[in-house]
Amino acid sequence: MATIEELAAKVAELEQQMAAITAPPTEYYTSAYSGEEIDAAVKKVSEGLAGGVASFNGRTGAVLPQSGDYNATQIPVSGEPEAETVAAALSNKAPAGFGFGDAVQSIETTSAEESYETYCAKVDTVLDGMPNKTAKLVLAYPPAVYGKAGTTISLLYKGDANYAVLSNIGSADAGLCGWRMFKQRYPSSSSPAVWMPFEWEHPPMQLGVEYRTTERYNGKPVFVMAVNGGAFPDSSSKTIDVQIPDTSGRVKMLDCYGVLDNGTQIPGLFGESVFDASNYLGLFTQNGNGKFAISVGSGRTVGLNFTLFLKYWKEGT
Repeated sequence: MATIEELAAKVAELEQQMAAITAPPTEYYTSAYSGEEIDAAVKKVSEGLAGGVASFNGRTGAVLPQSGDYNATQIPVSGEPEAETVAAALSNKAPAGFGFGDAVQSIETTSAEESYETYCAKVDTVLDGMPNKTAKLVLAYPPAVYGKAGTTISLLYKGDANYAVLSNIGSADAGLCGWRMFKQRYPSSSSPAVWMPFEWEHPPMQLGVEYRTTERYNGKPVFVMAVNGGAFPDSSSKTIDVQIPDTSGRVKMLDCYGVLDNGTQIPGLFGESVFDASNYLGLFTQNGNGKFAISVGSGRTVGLNFTLFLKYWKEGT
């Protein structure tokens, strides 16, 4: 049996031929088909449409349209497509405000004193109006970037009432681009959902500021900090105690190095400091409780200031 498309094409061809036959001629035309052939073809098509098609939507035999079928444009049919069936085909699509080209909602910190918890509540309000498993673009200004960021675009995703992510994907200020907030059940899968601490993918590394990052060490968050080391000692050594914020527990250095003002990098070693002729520029770190002891030294005149860069894990996070 013929398909719907083949039958429709044949009908269109025959309609053109019939129109040429029945219209008052302006010039004479001799059809390639006899009248009997045309009558037989029209009868065959008519019988084919009445008896159904060979196959459609997985059904075979003399198939007739039924409710729930879709045509080539994916509009459900119930005989002839009507306004109701077209509306049904367009239902459950992305709502307004969730796609590119729509107005972007802003979620802003309104003062320097606003807490992270207050800002999280503002994000929750936006999430309340979102269906599950949807995402939307927003202009997000959490407390960490208040008064610092220009235009910054972020993606807000809602899995369900217990899981959400707000992730920055671009900023006019490259130094403030790349951070995230996420909400989950914590500390266990049966606990209430809470917003986890703010985390950086690309921290700005301002001196003396601790940044919690998206990186993990043994499943625990990794922190980074840049510290002003002052003058690098000339032909001598000194020890710098770096106090780590918000902890008196054990801290563990994962990486540490120094950078002189001329760009020279001094890799850090772990353990007791040993400065000798073969180690004319040295940096040694030791772990402690709530702080690191960092010893630097040289066997020559340096005459430059330096900055320490620390990457570490801390107990209780």
